[in-house]
Amino acid sequence: MTITDPAVSLWDGVESFDAEAVDEALADLLRDLPLQRAVSEVILPFLQEIGDRWESGTLSVAHEHFFTSLLTRRLTTLATSSATRRVGAPVVILGCPPGERHEIALLCFGLLLGEQGCRVRYLGADTPVTAIVGAARTSAADAVVLAATRRTALTAHASALRKLGERHTVYVAGRGADHEVAHLVGAQLLPPDPVAAVGALAVRGTPQG
Repeated sequence: MTITDPAVSLWDGVESFDAEAVDEALADLLRDLPLQRAVSEVILPFLQEIGDRWESGTLSVAHEHFFTSLLTRRLTTLATSSATRRVGAPVVILGCPPGERHEIALLCFGLLLGEQGCRVRYLGADTPVTAIVGAARTSAADAVVLAATRRTALTAHASALRKLGERHTVYVAGRGADHEVAHLVGAQLLPPDPVAAVGALAVRGTPQG
């Protein structure tokens, strides 16, 4: 996989475990590129490359954890600072089900959704289903999006998610979601790519793909 030029300084920081260099590179990236381009052209390909290098043995799991922790912190800060308070905007709950700790793609999706004017309520990784249900009820959510890298993270809670779908529009996404899983839990399936998923989300007030 070929990564774009803005990722070069990221690699330098990751390989040397230089947190300041990585954080500065991320700040530059998110300042210099529109968010959609930063996500689709740099962040997601970079994460894929890290995974490929880890699998090939040329990069350690420590490097992966080091980078993802810094990226998660940066994206979370950006999400907090850019959250819309627009009255009447659709409310979308985002979360990962219990046991699911891979949240960066969902974070990126939430940021992109926020740019479209949605009020995003981000619950993060490893969220109890009862907490997701409670947040959806309290905020009168227009939609709930759950992301997982493993099918069982979703199917283990099929009954609760089907009940949630009786009151709210529920979507599933990520490598652990497919049409079979979506049908089992009573949800709609979103594309795995966060940029494409924003266009596919059928929520009042959001753009349609």
